[in-house]
Amino acid sequence: MDGVGTVAEVILDQTPFYAESGGQVGDTGSLTSPSAVAQVQDTYSPLPAVVVHKVRIEFGKLAVGDEVLAQVDEERRRRIAANHTGTHILHAVLRETLGTHVKQAGSLVEPDRLRFDYTHFAPLTDREIEEIEQKINQIVFKNLPVQTQQMEVSQAIAAGALAFFGEKYQQQVRVVSIPDISKELCGGTHTRMTGDVGLFKIVSESSVASGIRRIEALTGFGTYLRLEEDENLHQELSQALRAQRAEIPRAITRLMDQQRQLENELETLRRKIANSQVGNLVETPKNVKGIAVVSRKIEGIDPSMLRELAENAGSKMGSGVVVLGLASNGKASLVAVVSEDLQKRLHAGKIIKKVAELVGGSGGGRPEFGQAGGKDSEKLEHALQAVYNIVAEFVG
Repeated sequence: MDGVGTVAEVILDQTPFYAESGGQVGDTGSLTSPSAVAQVQDTYSPLPAVVVHKVRIEFGKLAVGDEVLAQVDEERRRRIAANHTGTHILHAVLRETLGTHVKQAGSLVEPDRLRFDYTHFAPLTDREIEEIEQKINQIVFKNLPVQTQQMEVSQAIAAGALAFFGEKYQQQVRVVSIPDISKELCGGTHTRMTGDVGLFKIVSESSVASGIRRIEALTGFGTYLRLEEDENLHQELSQALRAQRAEIPRAITRLMDQQRQLENELETLRRKIANSQVGNLVETPKNVKGIAVVSRKIEGIDPSMLRELAENAGSKMGSGVVVLGLASNGKASLVAVVSEDLQKRLHAGKIIKKVAELVGGSGGGRPEFGQAGGKDSEKLEHALQAVYNIVAEFVG
């Protein structure tokens, strides 16, 4: 294989690269020979004892039989190991805190984060998350040894090693243990000491299926980057709110109170504007077979006020039919009100349903009140003009 940029798969007689398995991503790095350099972009194992390196040629060419120097990206491997050991500690602490019914239901171990799925019947409370974080970091800061040992699978299970979610194990297995904390069957990469995990931080807890919860977390340098991000956010908020760090929550509360007050004032103003239109609405109703009918397009109010305005107009008119329409965000909102004395002859829900059809929508309601919506606000004026004919058809 030759040519810069060529993508290929390479199998070596022996390799230091870890192949993707058990939720841990494969290693990356490089393969170097006297005549070529290839970047290893991923590593996987399609068959037992077969490791495939996905490579991209950076220089020269590789041929069958070439001897290469295989170098793993050590910094990436170290971060993956920190997250994998962190996953084992998380598992142990979840079982201690929530109960031994907790079992691993899946995991993902990457250089920048870890994800752990587990069996549990309820969301974690904020207090539980805080307690779990504290317990994990106490174990991390004790800097306990992380030990690995090869043994018979039956011997490992008898010794208390955890083996979950349908994994098929060879006769000889690898046991990763932290004294008095955790013991699991695992072939992945791990730190030498728990202190190498660095600060552990849970960033989310959610549901992925019935009875299955998911925790996403950071360790070491990932946690540092998150703290740096949070610090920058605090500084931006402090500058925007003109408040010291400790005063940010109070400043936000004040802003929210001010916003609610302004929204209430705006609501009151809109209602006054809406009610001021009632007189104009009922001044010149159209007579349709002896029934007073008002059908108008309204401007400058919130859709939620449309019903109130129509009912007020109906009350002021005494006897008749009121249909009001409003165009908002490209959509049409419609309401209809029929006075009590006319409800044996006219049905507000049926009237508004026919009007809604003219704006590409639907609606309905009761004899006294109906409402509808439509997607074609450009036809609202036409629909409102059609109300008079619709009422005449219902009267007969």
